[in-house]
Amino acid sequence: MNHTPVLEATGRDVVAGYRLEAVLGRGRHSTVYLARDLRGDRRVALKLATVRDLAGASAALAIGQEFAALSALAHPHILRVFDHGMEDCTAFMAMEYANGGPLARRTGALGQATVLSLLAQAAGGLAWLHRRGWVHRDLKPANLLLRADGSLALGDLGSAARRGHGGVTPGTMIGTPLYAAPEQTEGAPAHPTADVYALGACLYELLCGSPPYPGETSIELLGQHLLAPVPRLAPEHARWQPLLDAMLAKDPAGRPADGAAVLGQLRAIGLWLPDDAANEPRCES
Repeated sequence: MNHTPVLEATGRDVVAGYRLEAVLGRGRHSTVYLARDLRGDRRVALKLATVRDLAGASAALAIGQEFAALSALAHPHILRVFDHGMEDCTAFMAMEYANGGPLARRTGALGQATVLSLLAQAAGGLAWLHRRGWVHRDLKPANLLLRADGSLALGDLGSAARRGHGGVTPGTMIGTPLYAAPEQTEGAPAHPTADVYALGACLYELLCGSPPYPGETSIELLGQHLLAPVPRLAPEHARWQPLLDAMLAKDPAGRPADGAAVLGQLRAIGLWLPDDAANEPRCES
């Protein structure tokens, strides 16, 4: 966590009633800070985008869209949002601070019980998202956030779109090349199966400690996603291979249809059973 450049980045230490304490992460046109709500005396993650040019205006619009999406999607495995607005040409959004950090900070392979718990929680969040007609479109370990109690929340819905919408010009990238489904480079409208593919790529990384396909450039990575066979897991992970094959299928029609279908496949192969009405995962003993 970077505690030094807050003033350098913003020129001030209080924005819209939130005192900036540290930089949590930076995007191309926005920055997320650890901040304290001076009215409620709680810590939040505060996303800021300053409107200096067209890119800044676009980032500010995306923050507004993300707030609208997250506000409508309250769920235990989706990051909560509290506040949104504009102050002095700076768009802001106050969100839950998941102080366990993103999964991207964890290096190396994780134990199978941990992987099972994290996958089921992520799939549960996606199931809720998909049931309400939304597609995340940028699922990756950096957007899977852990709370202090170990529970997981989907974050960063800045690229989210309604199902069937959000198509782009072929060759335009939506998502992150290490994890994005092949059809996301072909201009396809938003569909839950693209999130299932990205979750499959995350699953491989959780089990093996690295993304499923290597590549030094975006073009190399996209070629791997389009043409390379689904990687084989080590023998100790063999029980996961059928699910991984399905989630990373090149043809979207061959994948589980949505997050709920991923949970269904976990049940079908005996990896997970629903523990209660909230669909919280139960790891194997």
